[in-house]
Amino acid sequence: MRVLTLVADRKLELTALAAPLAPATGEVQIAVKAVALNHLDLWGFRGMAFARRKLPLVVGAEAAGEIAAVGPDVPGFKPGDRVVMYGALTCGTCKACREGRDNLCENVGGIMGFHVDGFARDRLNLAARLVIPMPDGIDWRDAACAPIAFATVQHMLFDNARLEPGETILVHAGGSGIGTAAIVMAKAIGCTVITTVGDDAKMAKAKALGADHIINYRTDRFEGAVRKITGRKGVDVVFEHVGAETFNGSLLALKRGGRLVTCGSTSGPTTTINLMQLFQQQYRIFGSFGASMRNIRESLAKMAGGLKPVIDTEVALKDFEQGLARLESRQVFGKVIVSF
Repeated sequence: MRVLTLVADRKLELTALAAPLAPATGEVQIAVKAVALNHLDLWGFRGMAFARRKLPLVVGAEAAGEIAAVGPDVPGFKPGDRVVMYGALTCGTCKACREGRDNLCENVGGIMGFHVDGFARDRLNLAARLVIPMPDGIDWRDAACAPIAFATVQHMLFDNARLEPGETILVHAGGSGIGTAAIVMAKAIGCTVITTVGDDAKMAKAKALGADHIINYRTDRFEGAVRKITGRKGVDVVFEHVGAETFNGSLLALKRGGRLVTCGSTSGPTTTINLMQLFQQQYRIFGSFGASMRNIRESLAKMAGGLKPVIDTEVALKDFEQGLARLESRQVFGKVIVSF
């Protein structure tokens, strides 16, 4: 089978290896059909991983596939079932796991494709408890966006920020994979969506996606534009994942008592905030990382109901690095998919 491994920083190798053995007790064997790229893949490719990573490492953190074989003591799955896979090796036994808060696992063994071998291979064996059935009517490339992109947004907007119908939300980087997902999810419940993008072409695409107001952050200060759009009131929720460059402006864009939810820091992990502003304006700030398996099921249900991810580019496994370059260029609008 084909396996794509990171052998050194910014160096990938596509090799042929023997297929995995039959799945063990509690495992299924999955034939991978599509991998979706994320900044997590880009960080790992650049060498921005934690020390516990060992090379060579099979890349790919988000994927969908088909059950090829079922090990002993695995009820509920059979060969041919279409599935997506949870990308973190959670323990399944700690308090957080038992309560369905998988992304807060106390004994996580690593993130696949980042710390431990990931999904960019034709087949792999995985614990069945980390596998989620796909509803009918979803294609491989859309399903591959559920475990991280859609589920992360689901967790951010509805578990953490508690976004409600009719509210106004600022979505940063509206052309990104999670930015596009946030726009369509917020619009689906009747929210007013303001989004930031980096060029005029993306402004037109964001408008077509349903955003009500689009700000080119390269030509306008977004916080001033947001205050003007909202009649100086501010937004109910800011969907933040850019980091240091936008964080304080995001606070200024919030209404009194508004909520900011953040899952990323691509422009830098460190900032300084005005604490008096924080408590006087009664902001609520939520850190959000990953998603639970429940969030993935919710995301798949939304896809089955017609809420689809935006796909920017589709590449072959051998062109994985081209997909990363597309992501790194910031010209992307939506998700980059690697098809098998």
